[in-house]
Amino acid sequence: MDYPRNLCKEIEPKLDLPEALFILGPRQSGKTTLLKQLMRKVGEERSIYIDLEFPELLRIFSMGVTEILKYLNYHRPNQNSRVFVFLDEVQYLSDFSHIVKLMVDHYSDQFKLVMSGSSSALIKYQFKESLVGRKLVYELFPLSFDEYLRFKAEDKLSDMLIYEPDSIPLDKISALENYLQDYIIYGGYPKVVKQVSRDDKRQILLDIVNSYILKDIKDLFKIEKTQQLNHLVRYLAANIGKHVNHQSLATEIMLHRETIQAYLEILEECYIIRRLKPYYQNLSTELKQMNKLYFVDSGIRNVLIDNLNELELRSDKGELFENFMYSHLFHNVKADQKIRYWQTRNHQEIDFIITSSAMLLALETKYSGDKSVSFAAFQRAYPDSVCRVLCFRNPNPARQELYGWQALGLLK
Repeated sequence: MDYPRNLCKEIEPKLDLPEALFILGPRQSGKTTLLKQLMRKVGEERSIYIDLEFPELLRIFSMGVTEILKYLNYHRPNQNSRVFVFLDEVQYLSDFSHIVKLMVDHYSDQFKLVMSGSSSALIKYQFKESLVGRKLVYELFPLSFDEYLRFKAEDKLSDMLIYEPDSIPLDKISALENYLQDYIIYGGYPKVVKQVSRDDKRQILLDIVNSYILKDIKDLFKIEKTQQLNHLVRYLAANIGKHVNHQSLATEIMLHRETIQAYLEILEECYIIRRLKPYYQNLSTELKQMNKLYFVDSGIRNVLIDNLNELELRSDKGELFENFMYSHLFHNVKADQKIRYWQTRNHQEIDFIITSSAMLLALETKYSGDKSVSFAAFQRAYPDSVCRVLCFRNPNPARQELYGWQALGLLK
């Protein structure tokens, strides 16, 4: 069974608008499944599905608007109503922007374009026109933790995680910890989550790495220094939660600093990594330039370093839980909230700062509630802030510690 993604509800109201829709995200994140779910919503009798991985279809859609209209008019299932055109893997088209512009400006009453692509860079690098006012862009990531729970048929637990995280009963905590450990080790790619065997999960993760990260990215961006790219990806995987120092990376990977910067941007635009900016108000005492790095999917990260062991057997369990918390917050912050981290020049640091006009929330993560964390420096600098410790297990209520998933209650 293909469970509805959170993004589906966000896109549905936009299907009647004239703008073209782009759904961007990594391969195997579920874009094709989402397109077909949307097809069922609008009615398959009003839809055309086109997979541009097929050479003949790619050739037709590379020939210009006249040939595209011939194809669509011939294959349209209903001559009397607007047809939804679902174009999968649009990144294979070298430049489709002028076609999208013409279709939206002159044919949106006949055809609605809904497109998927495996990189946000296709908008930046492969489309010559910006398409301002003619496109709406959405991103589909691997499963968030609440989506993961629905894939495990834990719908009620998933809803409580989002809407009532403080109300999860004690008898469900152990089950939630087990699910969370599996999610942290193997990540949220739908095909991986559906597997039972550890060996099958590992093999699928390796396939994603070898066919996408280490192949498609090189092909799409014409990267020649493939060994250095491989080295960079694996080095980053071994250093999640750490600061990104371009000069140090350039020395380690033996590439120019500018090339390192370009590769990091590509890896972020291809949904492999995300960089977290610092929070600062005092320029003399707080870091304001250096970013921290996390992986979009921890399963990809773990297979890159060839370690899929359980958390209790790992020396990096604290870093993995921090990576999870970044992902969990990223998927659930509201439109007016931003995620940052905080560090002073004296090396006082807090993992996550959530900012908005209504709050300043400092969150420190730790795997188990067995060490004290001091927020004194941050609270001296920001007396109105709220500070909390987030634990994988064993939070101490006397120290106002919480389970990690309870952080969503603080965002409301």
